[in-house]
Amino acid sequence: MLQFVEPSPELKDDPCAELRERGLDCTAEVEAARQKAPESRTIFVNGALAAGLALLAAAAVIWVPFLEPIRDRFANTEPSWVIAAFVLQLLSVLSFVVALRGAFERRLGWRESFDVGVVEESANVFLPSGGSGGLALGAVILIRSGIPTAFAASRSAVLFLVTSAVSGFALVIFGLGAAVGIFPGEASLAATLIPGLAGAFIIGAIIVLPRAIPQLDANKGGKLRRAIALAQAWLVGAVDTSIEMVLGRREVLLIAGSIGYYAFDVASMGAAFEALGGGGPTLALFVLAYTIGHAGAIVPLPGSAEGGLVGAFTLYGSSLSLAVGGILLYRVFHAGVPFLLGALGLADMGRQRRQSGSIVPGADTTADAERSEMQSERLA
Repeated sequence: MLQFVEPSPELKDDPCAELRERGLDCTAEVEAARQKAPESRTIFVNGALAAGLALLAAAAVIWVPFLEPIRDRFANTEPSWVIAAFVLQLLSVLSFVVALRGAFERRLGWRESFDVGVVEESANVFLPSGGSGGLALGAVILIRSGIPTAFAASRSAVLFLVTSAVSGFALVIFGLGAAVGIFPGEASLAATLIPGLAGAFIIGAIIVLPRAIPQLDANKGGKLRRAIALAQAWLVGAVDTSIEMVLGRREVLLIAGSIGYYAFDVASMGAAFEALGGGGPTLALFVLAYTIGHAGAIVPLPGSAEGGLVGAFTLYGSSLSLAVGGILLYRVFHAGVPFLLGALGLADMGRQRRQSGSIVPGADTTADAERSEMQSERLA
């Protein structure tokens, strides 16, 4: 099994070394983030809630009279496409594990990457927050296992940025491609051009704005100014590292894993639509509906992601019965696969902690514990 390789001594000794170079101190913020991070119990509570909502939805489809068109879709389900949806979702989750290992520059072994990756994916599904909830949990797991705080936090940010960038580039490629006629599809110019331009704007803004805005002085002003200054400094560092790793092709696993994570998930939803008879939007419009619809997950409410997806697919020409039925079937695997793998990951991490005290062989948990205690005393 591969062991964790220390990135640099200064990061181990000082969890905020990168920010200190910019004249900022983040000790209090790091400790607060660690205390507020979601616990694994929260994931399972939300998972049980999601399972209950899924049962209610299934009961409604079976018994509510005006939902007969959706029942008819499920009555003629094609088993081979259902299996394909499951396999493709499994590949998507495993691709995220690959991307995570790449983001940490292979300093985590495959076993540790799998455990942390599948737990993060479980959190992403059951803690609606645009994908950041799982990454925050994964960073805290690694920090508590002895990984240097700055390294765990910064590389988790890199993973979030690169995986999110794939969605942004998908909007640009398929939105602008459909707008100029490269990809077929019956949609208005606004429905294709606006998402494409929005994707380009968001990517450009993330890269340019943190640098275009003068660095705030965290020593002047109140807590809000300090928080903005720290966020700006973290974002600049994470963007720089992401660009270096991607454009320099320094870490192929990060690039390939991020693309696979997105592409296999889109394909899994496509297979779910085909399992219920097909007839959804063309490829470009399907990708646009998938990407825009998932923005609903930003709203931290159960069902927000599903509601966003149904609205997006009906906007791009899918029938309501196919959109509702296909998304319900897709969500069975989109939630079920990470939930089951996340349970395996948590169980394996528990075994490793009992055996060696850490999920990461070679990590210095004693030093991290002492550092946490010092930080807590300082905050008190």
